[in-house]
Amino acid sequence: MKLMNRKMVITAVVLCMVIAISTFTICNNNGKTVKPKVTSVVDAVYALGIVTPYKEYSLRVGMSTKIEKLYIWEGDRVQAGSPLVQLDGGILLRAPFSGVVATLNRKESEIVSAQESIMTIVDPATMYIRLSLDQESIINVRKKQIAEISFENLRNKNIRGVVSRIYPSGGEFVVAIDVDSFPEGVLPYMTCDVAIVVSEKNNALLLPENAVHNGAVTLIRNGKKVSVNVSTRAHDNGWVEIVQGNITPDDTVVVMQ
Repeated sequence: MKLMNRKMVITAVVLCMVIAISTFTICNNNGKTVKPKVTSVVDAVYALGIVTPYKEYSLRVGMSTKIEKLYIWEGDRVQAGSPLVQLDGGILLRAPFSGVVATLNRKESEIVSAQESIMTIVDPATMYIRLSLDQESIINVRKKQIAEISFENLRNKNIRGVVSRIYPSGGEFVVAIDVDSFPEGVLPYMTCDVAIVVSEKNNALLLPENAVHNGAVTLIRNGKKVSVNVSTRAHDNGWVEIVQGNITPDDTVVVMQ
């Protein structure tokens, strides 16, 4: 009788161990569960832009001549029609538009060669942002798309622009962005960070990237595990967006450890 009781105790202990091991295996395989995150997702093309004046004039002459007199210096503001330089023979050249003298390459009494630039005038009142993109990025850019613009020392300024032109130039793919108003202090040829918004989804579903294995997600529906095939794309911070697949915000998703 004592031997039988001892066998029963041993059997019970072994059975408990089997149940415990099975339970541990199920919990380990299930991992933890999460609900899909519903949020807005913005796809953007990022690039470095250059503030570019619409009006830029390089003063050149058709033949070698001497500079008799300069009426301006670098950084000077000029009005349309104001004198810029007097050349040999009394020839007086005037500003074609109002702007700022950006460069001055020659001084009084110096000789200027034919087609050599004497000075450059730019108009800081009319500027746009120019950027160059690679082929993969330019395909997604369209006219009238919104662009978010940020300058290094003006991160607190919300600057927006609109894509106005897209064109090839010298092996580059160029995008021009018009801005209604630049913040005070922004000058021609400054650089800025540009994000062109190419698409926006208000109710995107996000999952932790370790919830997706071999193109499938494991769900718990009605107390049972269900495998659903999905297509995803990377989001950020370890999350992916569900592009295709029968996933709803109410689903419970298994995330493996």
